Amino acid sequence: MDASQLGPFAYHSGRSLLRAGEGVLESLPAELEALGLRRPLLVAGGAAARSAVAQALRSRLAGRMAGEFNDLPQHSSVATVEALVAQVQAGAADGFIALGGGSVSDSAKAAAIVLAEGAPLAQHANRFTPPDQYVQRVLPQPKRPIVAIPTTLSAAEVTPGLGIRDEHGHKLLFWDLQLVPRLTLLDPVACDEVPASVLLTTGMNALAHCIEGLYSRVRNPISDGLALQGLRLLAPALRAVAATDAGAPSARRRARLDALVAAHVSGLVISNARVGIHHGVCHLLGSFGGLPHGVANSVLLPHALRFNLEVAAAPLALAAQALGEAPRAEAAISAVECLQAELGVPRRLRDTGLDRTLLPQIADLAMGDRGLYFNPRRAAGPHEVLALLEAAW
Repeated sequence: MDASQLGPFAYHSGRSLLRAGEGVLESLPAELEALGLRRPLLVAGGAAARSAVAQALRSRLAGRMAGEFNDLPQHSSVATVEALVAQVQAGAADGFIALGGGSVSDSAKAAAIVLAEGAPLAQHANRFTPPDQYVQRVLPQPKRPIVAIPTTLSAAEVTPGLGIRDEHGHKLLFWDLQLVPRLTLLDPVACDEVPASVLLTTGMNALAHCIEGLYSRVRNPISDGLALQGLRLLAPALRAVAATDAGAPSARRRARLDALVAAHVSGLVISNARVGIHHGVCHLLGSFGGLPHGVANSVLLPHALRFNLEVAAAPLALAAQALGEAPRAEAAISAVECLQAELGVPRRLRDTGLDRTLLPQIADLAMGDRGLYFNPRRAAGPHEVLALLEAAW
């Protein structure tokens, strides 16, 4: 993007500290001390809570935690957040340690909203009414700090946004800069027990962050630079994750660290540029259709790029170049499809176990997702979203 062609724009930069490298988890006690956290609550998904890294954290923080909240579901719900809030209050926790993927980080962020702004959670959600009415709630109260230890490539550890499923399968979306974790530790040791398939599908989510950020309606020269660098880092890192999965532990950890860093860059992109129709539909494929977010991203991305092709040719050409292809918009789509095949991630919705009869409802619900507000091409109605879903079937 040529800055001379822009009007005024804003770029937010938070007060979060990132430490990346094998072994950085050992610094956690000292970092908690620096943050003034005396009684953090450990929040983790089921697999993460049972992992060796969780046990090491318990030993390292013995006597310093307010307790644990474990076994978070893949798509966190309002009910889960309410239970988490109750445990924070019962244990007088002064912050969170989020160990896991996007649902864990999102749950901690949502609990921080309720604790600061009051219940119910839904009253603080953003609202989008097609075609162009978007209301972002202002959430001014100070939030309890979050320390993030990601085990996937969701990049939820860096973004001010989050999504929580309500009782009807809708995705409630929120945005508050105060929710960005104050400390993030990117340590491949935390990913030792995570299947490569999970890293590869969530890595496709990170790839989507970068490409959608390049053609977002609120992109800017800084987010563009981050997006292009994220693409340059992600593709080789994901290939290395796949190639080293059965290899030497040192190479395996090196690849996973590179992927964690690349995904973090992708989160910096959407912290300002935001996402579009791709993520808007993926939110509903997860909250209403039950698909893991990474799987939904893996399948839908090339189809969303085709949806935007005519209005986003220039940024897609830049994406193609960053992915090592000729600078043509169509080449970005083919590069994504080739990467799908190389990594062995899901490529068709029919292969994911999704109930096809849900597609019309998913299309209807997706029309209210804020991603459609930031997308460069307006969706004329649910029929266009349904066509996108059918193409991905």
